Amino acid sequence: MNRTTIARAAFHLLLGLAAFGPVPPVAAGFAEPGTVIDQAELATIAGGKAALLSPSARANVLVFFRSDQDHSTDALRQLAGCEKELGPAVHWAALVSGASELSEAKAAAAGAGIKMPVLLDAGDKLYDKLKVRLHPAVLIADGKGILQVSEPYREVDFADAVKAQVRFVLGEIDRATRDRALDPEASHMPGDDPMNKALRDVNMAKKMVELGQYDLAVAQAQKALERAPIPAAYPVLATAYAKLGRCADSRKMLEQAQKLPTDANEVAAARALCAGK
Repeated sequence: MNRTTIARAAFHLLLGLAAFGPVPPVAAGFAEPGTVIDQAELATIAGGKAALLSPSARANVLVFFRSDQDHSTDALRQLAGCEKELGPAVHWAALVSGASELSEAKAAAAGAGIKMPVLLDAGDKLYDKLKVRLHPAVLIADGKGILQVSEPYREVDFADAVKAQVRFVLGEIDRATRDRALDPEASHMPGDDPMNKALRDVNMAKKMVELGQYDLAVAQAQKALERAPIPAAYPVLATAYAKLGRCADSRKMLEQAQKLPTDANEVAAARALCAGK
């Protein structure tokens, strides 16, 4: 996209914001903060049992992963370092579906070097209660087992994001410091300009749509627009809102998309989702 196209897109974006107001807010991903996670003794992949939570810890970190997934393997490797760095104030437990292949889960845990127990979620009860559909993911509860924050996997700076979330729950950093760690200021390195970062956010939003994580797709597309006036965000927003049943919001995004150089097929597909509604 050349500078003229970007400038034109920015102009239309400003017009659109004046006409329609801010992009509607997004619902939280995973279970809502404040959800109570009950203590339980679960079977481990090693053959014994271990506690899901520790009442003596100030933070309980639950790591949901799939043993047959490259992203999960990478996440576990990074979290092995987090275990060492964050110390005894934090209790860690990794969870896999009760239907997982034990040999694969054992190999993934051993290869990553994690010390936390790997627990089997029989019947996927925890997965369902905590609405975990995206792997890998980290959910962090306080010492009373009350969910505070969730952090889905990210390809860049995942360990730093998890550490920031945990330290926030521990009370070691404030919200502003946590937020800066989760979304650091744009780098001035070549190739890392706001438009490129916005494009990566849009691509991630599309992936969230494919995985059925529509609220996360909205959040990612919104982040893209906060970085730069990228037209490709609007069809994704329209699709995600339509999937969430928010057809009025979807139509607003489609009106924006029509004014900008967007993919006609994506726009048509998003429009069809709310046809007649």
